[in-house]
Amino acid sequence: MASRLAIGAVAGAAVGGALTFVVVRRHQARSSVGPGSTPSPLPGHASHPCLKHGLPMSDGIRMYTNFIASIDTRLRNPKWVIEHLTRSKLKGDGTRSSSQFTEDAGVGARFRAKLSDYRGTGYDRGHMAPASNHKESQGSMDETFSLSNIAPQVGGGFNRDYWARFERFVQDTTKSFDDVWVVTGPLYIPRPGPSGWVLEHPMLGQPPQMVAVPTHFFKVVLAEQGDASTAVAAFVMPNSAIPAEYPLSAFSVPLTSLEEVSGLTFFPSLLDDARRMGLDAAALRWQALGRADAQRARLAPGASPPALLPPPPSLPGNAVVKSAVGAAVTAVFQGSNPAHLCDKLQCRLPAEDFWKGPGGGASRDRKLQRSQSAKF
Repeated sequence: MASRLAIGAVAGAAVGGALTFVVVRRHQARSSVGPGSTPSPLPGHASHPCLKHGLPMSDGIRMYTNFIASIDTRLRNPKWVIEHLTRSKLKGDGTRSSSQFTEDAGVGARFRAKLSDYRGTGYDRGHMAPASNHKESQGSMDETFSLSNIAPQVGGGFNRDYWARFERFVQDTTKSFDDVWVVTGPLYIPRPGPSGWVLEHPMLGQPPQMVAVPTHFFKVVLAEQGDASTAVAAFVMPNSAIPAEYPLSAFSVPLTSLEEVSGLTFFPSLLDDARRMGLDAAALRWQALGRADAQRARLAPGASPPALLPPPPSLPGNAVVKSAVGAAVTAVFQGSNPAHLCDKLQCRLPAEDFWKGPGGGASRDRKLQRSQSAKF
């Protein structure tokens, strides 16, 4: 079951982000990513006249010990990163203090993110596959410091705060489930403008080789307890400071809406249309409850809205309205498998200072280790 889900997730995501690379590069021995090499012809179409000098090449997939990354060579960020977590993988001798950020030599020099791109920008080098998920060995942890696993994130209030607690929440799912798959990546979501929708985001580095700063980030979590219980949830958060008290459930989004805005398909070997519809309805119910809690507490989620993801058209309007109170949706989808993750774990973040040891002493003075940009 584990291998089936992992392969299905990568294949489905690749359809949206790296199809050309997968189809062509699977027949090549070279492991580099990016334009500059001559691709083999498409199987069965070697005589097509368009293939005489090869196909245009762009995105690629990078394989690591415990995670896989799809590289967006235009924006020089990961398009998505998928991990498989277990309780044992979260333990080990790997330490951040022994790791250093590195440029990915497997990506062509013209198309990879560079250490200098982040220097002095004020943005953190944010892990998609968190270093703390890969303590199994020092080598596994070192791999997470490849810039192919990194995207620019706001530091204070996000990467060093809310997002860090969110990562710990995902890690803690291994306490209730044997296997957890996590897909993480950046999003570039437009906002309403004076005469239509506008997409704006900063760029780091020097033109033309620049790194895009995402407007949002997503995580899709699939947790499995043998064949008995499966839970799925999708979350989207703005790349901005988020108040510590803001409910995690408010960032729950319909999976199909995330797929449409990202161009990716998640876990296709598990989720058919009926299951997606049930998960979407539950996501909207949890989102409404979270936003209602935030509104009562008069909390704002930051400079931008939690997510500009409308309800999927597959859900009728009355179901969206009823999802605010959850009664009708719960009656229809109660006991469904997979369930929404929030129905299993309530989707509550750990304490703000979760990294501090219990009791007093030196452990209480520890600082959260996060990856800030270099100042020089």
